[in-house]
Amino acid sequence: MSSLKFILGTAADDHQAGLLAEMKQQLAADPKGEFFYLVPNHIKFATEIEVLNRLKNTAEQDPDQPYAQMKVQVLSFSRLAWYLLRDTPAFQAPRLSPTGLTMLTAQIVNQHQNEMQMFAGEIKRPGFIKELTQQLTELQTARIAPTDYAAIMERAQTWAKDNRQILDDVWQAKLKVIFLVYGEFVKALGDYQDISQIDALLVKYLQQKDLSHAYFYLDRFSQFTARELQIVQALIKNAQATTIALVLDRPYQNQLPDEHNLFYESGRQYYRLAKFAKQTPGVKQLADVMADQPRVTADLQVLDRVLAAQAQMLNELPSAPLQDSQSIQFFTAPNRVAELNLIAAKIRQLVSTGKYRYRDFLILTRHLDGYATMLESVFKAHEVPIFNDLERLMNNHPLVNLIEALFKVYQRHFATSDVMHLLKTGLLIPQQMHDDLGRLVTRKYFQKAVYQTENWCLQYGRTGDDWLSSQRWHFDPNVDAEELRHHPDMQKRDQYASAPLNVVKDYVSGLQKFFSQLDQAENGAAAAKALYGFLVNAGVVKRLEEWSIADSRSDLARAQEPQQVWQVFCNLLDEYVQILGQQQPFLIDEFADLLMAGFEAAQYSQIPSTLDQVVISETGIVQTTTRKVVFMMGATSDVMPEAKSATGLLSDPDRELLNACLDDEQFLPASGVEKMSNEPFLNYLGFMSGRQRLIISAPQIGNDEKPLSMSPYMIDLAMAFDRWDADKKRLKDDLPFMAQPQDTATAAWPFVSAPFAVLGTLMQVKRQALDDHQPLGAAWNFLSELMAQKVKRYDWTAQSLDYTNETTPLPADLAERLYGQWDPEALDARTQALQNGERPGEIAPALQHDTLYASISQLQDYYRNPYEYFLKYGLRIQKREELEISADKSGTFFHDSLDRFMRLLSEQGLALRQLTDDQLQRLTHQAMAWAFDQQPQLIQLTQNYQRLAFRKRQLERLVETMTKVLRDQSKLTRAKNVVTEQKFGVMDLSDQGQQSFAPLIYPLDHGHKVYLRGRIDRVDSVELNQEPYLMVVDYKSGNQQFNLVEAYDGLALQMLSYLNSLSHQLKLNQQSAKIAGALYLHLQNPVFKWEDLSGSLASEELKSHRYRGVLLNDRQLLNDLDQGFDNFKPQILSLRAFKNGNIKANSGMALVDESQLAALLQRNQERIVNAATQIFAGDTSLRPYRLDKRDGLQYSDYQDIYRFDPMLDQKNYRDVLLTERDVQEKLKQESQGEKHE
Repeated sequence: MSSLKFILGTAADDHQAGLLAEMKQQLAADPKGEFFYLVPNHIKFATEIEVLNRLKNTAEQDPDQPYAQMKVQVLSFSRLAWYLLRDTPAFQAPRLSPTGLTMLTAQIVNQHQNEMQMFAGEIKRPGFIKELTQQLTELQTARIAPTDYAAIMERAQTWAKDNRQILDDVWQAKLKVIFLVYGEFVKALGDYQDISQIDALLVKYLQQKDLSHAYFYLDRFSQFTARELQIVQALIKNAQATTIALVLDRPYQNQLPDEHNLFYESGRQYYRLAKFAKQTPGVKQLADVMADQPRVTADLQVLDRVLAAQAQMLNELPSAPLQDSQSIQFFTAPNRVAELNLIAAKIRQLVSTGKYRYRDFLILTRHLDGYATMLESVFKAHEVPIFNDLERLMNNHPLVNLIEALFKVYQRHFATSDVMHLLKTGLLIPQQMHDDLGRLVTRKYFQKAVYQTENWCLQYGRTGDDWLSSQRWHFDPNVDAEELRHHPDMQKRDQYASAPLNVVKDYVSGLQKFFSQLDQAENGAAAAKALYGFLVNAGVVKRLEEWSIADSRSDLARAQEPQQVWQVFCNLLDEYVQILGQQQPFLIDEFADLLMAGFEAAQYSQIPSTLDQVVISETGIVQTTTRKVVFMMGATSDVMPEAKSATGLLSDPDRELLNACLDDEQFLPASGVEKMSNEPFLNYLGFMSGRQRLIISAPQIGNDEKPLSMSPYMIDLAMAFDRWDADKKRLKDDLPFMAQPQDTATAAWPFVSAPFAVLGTLMQVKRQALDDHQPLGAAWNFLSELMAQKVKRYDWTAQSLDYTNETTPLPADLAERLYGQWDPEALDARTQALQNGERPGEIAPALQHDTLYASISQLQDYYRNPYEYFLKYGLRIQKREELEISADKSGTFFHDSLDRFMRLLSEQGLALRQLTDDQLQRLTHQAMAWAFDQQPQLIQLTQNYQRLAFRKRQLERLVETMTKVLRDQSKLTRAKNVVTEQKFGVMDLSDQGQQSFAPLIYPLDHGHKVYLRGRIDRVDSVELNQEPYLMVVDYKSGNQQFNLVEAYDGLALQMLSYLNSLSHQLKLNQQSAKIAGALYLHLQNPVFKWEDLSGSLASEELKSHRYRGVLLNDRQLLNDLDQGFDNFKPQILSLRAFKNGNIKANSGMALVDESQLAALLQRNQERIVNAATQIFAGDTSLRPYRLDKRDGLQYSDYQDIYRFDPMLDQKNYRDVLLTERDVQEKLKQESQGEKHE
């Protein structure tokens, strides 16, 4: 006769003591007995140690002698199967791992995509195959067979009829697909074994073997799957005795507990098993035993009663004065990092007392993902060893990334992004390779070369066939090979710069050999062999071993990862070959997808690197009950209790309906709703996991900076133990949020820990003391002196207290050498001597660095932020070139196209205003073709990348729009184009017959000078009273407007500098023309809404391309520039005309008289001289300008270098406080002879 006994009790009771008491009696009564202590697999090892220790303590032998027990086995269900079945033939059959099952599911999905329209949008989603595999194994553990589908649908129809409902079509379609895949899944398993089949073998074994001397003890199970329940029932029926411990307050023989009962899950297991025992002949249920030995302290026993009452929602919770005020504690922290710091410090303090070891502590939370990124760094700082109990996926390991990238390189034909993804894994290093200069390619050389090559490929758009080309790459792709041959020095520089590029190119092109093997593979087995061989021959295995050895010096757990990942990869290949190795037809893409699907489910084995560690886990994971102290962190209302619906392919309603259509012996794991009902029990077990102390904490701010509130559990418990201030709605005696300079020793104590952790807190306290102008208290002074003695980095760290975000100016002589170049007159003399065949004389040292050569935009950058000028033009730090048609490239294309267009008009003797549409189109296309020829890299980019080809077409359309606009504007003005793309200050004095204007050279202090160069987009002329008036036109891709304040300050020097250049050249040429002003033309291809069109499309285009800038306020001049003034409707200038003769400038436009314009030009020269003077003086100040809502930090590429904090560095802004009215007043005064700075 078999027997069943339950040992019941709450989580405060010692169930293990009751089980071991039973075992001890049965050990003595049955010398032939075999005793099996079964626990969840997660705690098997720890439980085995605990059980043997407790048996040793009750044994009648010398406690100092070793203890061994051959009759007792501590096992999980899976290890029980191995123990009992290991010698049976059926158990020797090949088996599939969870990763193998995932790979099998992926293959089935690939073969049945047409039938899976229900999930068509999900199939390629990362994680879908894993979810589907979990769903299939869930059906197996629920004891549902594919053949049950018809019966389930029949019961569903009956259920719908009985409940007067219509079956959901989506539910039926979803179930049909799942069972289709399930049937193929079970069929494909064939002779292979998985966990469910092993469970079935175990049940069969238990039913057939003589177990009359077998005794089973089940502990720490609160629920069973259908398969596990079948095993337990087989034990009850066939073993001599089965004893089950349940966390349950009382028996439930005749009915289930209420669903809201704290012990509902345990009660349901009791009810099922007791009912089974009653209905099974030959099984006797013995009287239940209530565990009478407490596992926890008296204070935690009170906690146990409070939690039970809390679950019943009683108005008054039982409580009693704590015998030890430290046994139950609560605290809040400002954020998760601060919370972890306080916990780590507390653990270190308790261990330092000598009463605790690190293994006595357990840290729990509902979900660890909110703490995942900070655990390791925080506890390392406190020198507290930890073991993270959460399973980790392998899908981000470099080996997995390498395999994924390798197949992408093959599938997408050497796309540069995939190639770089592959090489950056760090696992592929050339072996015995030399570069074009004969240098050995070391690991360091290759890794540096990879990043250089990436930058180069992004800059020049190299991808695809470029990697396989037989032509060598040159660092400058546009270099002339003939020129290189005639210039050995240039050739040598090219070889040194190009060698790293060609090393990477040659290595990548060598992948073709492996890809050819894949192409020739007749089946999956051949492809697997080729892949394995490639990785071994490429040195990947050796590299993984090197990583493992390096990590073993500091982190044993991390050192095991490379070996584990490689083993999983080998197992995946083995399982793939076993299942699909000979399948036809063989498709490489499917092979790659299946491998990645397998890795998607792979996890690291969690192996502690030492026995004395703090365990960190989640409340949903079963834990041992041997820990002395439990920290329950993250006790916030969003997760305790947690309201979460089921995840996976079947929703909660889907699962409930399916469960309603199953047999009594079949049931799915708990749905989201059921899990939510079990939340109080999960948290109850978590709170009661420790033996002596419980500390509950909550952060007040989440990782997303949103506020969090304390969990109701935490508040209720704090109230029960008189730790809650109801009036202030906060904890009594809560820990301080942060350390304060005047803290007493008691207040500072929570922050005292390992030196490195204390150092961080100490620096914060010192910083606050400095900011608040108060001295440190005695406690922090003592710690400061101690840290100075104990921590080597103390002095270096303390320097941060004096740090200010300020730059150091350059010495004037260094600034001169950094920025200054040869004097232009001396350079001209040297050039002239060389041209005359004479030997040039040496340039005097004083003339070698006396001139600042600059463009206008560079000096504007100085006024935006002097430090940016230093970084960009002093240190020459440049942003990495990216795979993009940059603003510089597109701007050059626009300017070249429009310049060529105007020159074609001149060459062919055509008038712009008289062009027909056909002529306009022809000339425009000719101009654009010429412009593209000037930038061959643009064509290279657009040929390789469709996105950039689309961008090229956008550029072409914009030019087409602009030439049309220019033609239409020419019909409305008397102005004529004089010259386009007019350079000034350019050393090469000719450009297709067009001479450069003279440079603008301004003398500075100390014998220095500034030499300005640039290019004027267009100069137009209009004749007024038989005198020419010249205007500068500047093309802008942005909607640039003329701002008087910016022009006066120096932030907008360009247009006025162009006018100064034009004026200077007129004087040199002794021409009498006058300056009319300068205008911006916005290059754009506007989009119009139909309902916004008030006139023709051509008129709307003209409106969107109105000129803005600064012009002389002369009515006749304005009339000639824009004939729309004739009817008081300007068409091409951003002005408004009134019938009373008044003219008003729109935003971005300024009208001035001749004296004001002259004052502006003089101010422009002064600002240029001032900027150049300050640059030579070594000014590198971090002082970005601030004007209205704009500042010098916007759109800067150097913000990571600045480390400028807009809140803390307010004093570092250079505020531009002038208004437009202020500037107008200053111009008026300056035109009358007064000067203002």
